Amino acid sequence: MSLTNTKDVSSQKGFTIVELLIVVVIIGILAAIVLVAYNGLTNRARLASSQETASTLAKKAESYNAENGSYPQTFAALSGAAATTSYFVDAGSVDFKATTNVTVQNAAGTTTGAGKTFNWATCVTPTGIRIQTWDFVNSAVIKTYLGGATAASTCTNTAT
Repeated sequence: MSLTNTKDVSSQKGFTIVELLIVVVIIGILAAIVLVAYNGLTNRARLASSQETASTLAKKAESYNAENGSYPQTFAALSGAAATTSYFVDAGSVDFKATTNVTVQNAAGTTTGAGKTFNWATCVTPTGIRIQTWDFVNSAVIKTYLGGATAASTCTNTAT
């Protein structure tokens, strides 16, 4: 009987379980990096959309002030205006609906109007308005003041 036809076990090709586990771990790390990067991108996009909405509302409120001599007391003054006015805001447009997934907080820090793009507040001392939006990147409220309103102003949130 000849031993020349037997296969040498050490010459067989294949991966060990350790090598396969290392590959799985590397793929898991890469997937985690991609997921974190994707979340950062979406948060920056939401922030940009939120800031653009606040900017649009501020411009419309300034236009209302120029035509009427005072800032609108509620958001309904803009959305309920005739469509031919320069300050008309379509409340049903995508930018102002819940589909933008923007969360805002009221002055007390309580989350309100989940899914809204903005939170509107009338400031009476001094006169003006405050528009709040949510900063998705830094998890904070962004406040825009118009007229004489400042951070020290007495502002009352209105339903939006």
